[in-house]
Amino acid sequence: MKQTPRFVEPILDSTRSSLNPEYLDRSVEQYAAGNHKEAFHLLLDYLNDTIRPRFGNADGTEFRIPHGSILVCIRIDDGKLSIRADFLTLPAKQRTAMLRQVADLTLNRLMLSRFRKEGDKLRMEYECPLSQSHPHKLFFILRNICHVGDRYDDEFCTKFGAERCYEPRVTPYPEAETARIVEAMRTVCTETLDAVKDYEAARRYGYAWNVLDTAFYRIAYFAQPQGQLRNELEQAVDDMDRELPITDLVAKGRAFLEKLRDTPGEALAADLYFTDTLVSTRRRSSLANVQENMRDVWREADEAMQNRDFERSAVRILYKFYEMYFYNDVQDDLNDLVRTALRSSAGLPAEEASEILFEAIDRIMEGDLGDDGAAGGTNRIGSLLHAGIERLKERLQRLLSKEE
Repeated sequence: MKQTPRFVEPILDSTRSSLNPEYLDRSVEQYAAGNHKEAFHLLLDYLNDTIRPRFGNADGTEFRIPHGSILVCIRIDDGKLSIRADFLTLPAKQRTAMLRQVADLTLNRLMLSRFRKEGDKLRMEYECPLSQSHPHKLFFILRNICHVGDRYDDEFCTKFGAERCYEPRVTPYPEAETARIVEAMRTVCTETLDAVKDYEAARRYGYAWNVLDTAFYRIAYFAQPQGQLRNELEQAVDDMDRELPITDLVAKGRAFLEKLRDTPGEALAADLYFTDTLVSTRRRSSLANVQENMRDVWREADEAMQNRDFERSAVRILYKFYEMYFYNDVQDDLNDLVRTALRSSAGLPAEEASEILFEAIDRIMEGDLGDDGAAGGTNRIGSLLHAGIERLKERLQRLLSKEE
């Protein structure tokens, strides 16, 4: 990698979560006090405080909440809480094959809820006494139903010819943005395939694996696709972690990017739209969790910098930054820091880029996410001194262990 890949401006400026932990705490308190209906209302407010006024009835006992391509229907009645989400209408052909995979989803993907078949229609459902509707439990049940429904209905429509029970409410990206993103996807595919070709020729398969996985994360980050394109990207990421020889993983990842590069523009554009979301399938980021996840790469990148292996440092930090966006709804201060680093390091030689990227990951590990004003600059100097001392300690420990 002679230069770091270019930065593509994302379709969404903010990546923060809609979750509000204050409402969840209050929900748990109300549940403990025996106010189960109020606890559930506060759980919905935790997910998004616009849900109840937009999708509920006047007395808060019925909700019809869209999430992507499914509609989640919730009812509180006679001391019970029931959740239902119509899934798909079975196809005239291949229904047996599809039902086998639905059975597999029930066993391996659904949590507490289940599929029910009524005539030609399938739906997911869960019911419990209101007194057993603990907010934490219901959060994971709702998240699970939303994830399974919105992911696998696209896959089953494409694979088996099933039909949706609910047509999602979508807002396509503006035409100019769609064209920009489609072109950017092709460019990322081409640039990555060129880099992989060079790495394979040099038998540097670890680097090839990293830039391929990073490319999947990058596309998901700036395009925020829906539908089958999102499913295929998620599957491509999963495939890169399979228990296979690394050469096979690289070949599989390369084949996916080649296919994506050659996909007609109108097919890619069909999955570029905004839609309603009840529960994000990404985690809400926290600095502590991000630090824990990045710690090993931070140390690896620091050692690479000391050895003047700038390419390794840049490749690994880029991988970790884009991975963070793939699995998390990232808070604004962290997003601002990382996005600035990605934008500033784009297209630079590895040595220059690695300095910018390492400073960003170093600031994350030191918890320094603020602006660099006068006070911020003073704090930054302190953080750098502290980080430098810690790195010197670690290197000294490594040297001593080698001497032993």
